[in-house]
Amino acid sequence: PLGSPSPAPPIPCSMKVGVEDATSSASITVRVRAHTTIGALKQQIFQDYGFHPLVQRWIIGQSLCQDERTVS
Repeated sequence: PLGSPSPAPPIPCSMKVGVEDATSSASITVRVRAHTTIGALKQQIFQDYGFHPLVQRWIIGQSLCQDERTVS
């Protein structure tokens, strides 16, 4: 309706991510919003750290995530 305040934009939050390969592991922190997709995160990690999206596997809880899933 007219005159209604528009909803607030989603607030970004920090998400701690474990990164592993055959010989080492580390933690990094990324800024995300609830509607951010796994595919978008893969691109962000590729741009920031050089890990190609095809070699990334995102697991939330105990589920392997598809690129279309959001982080929320």
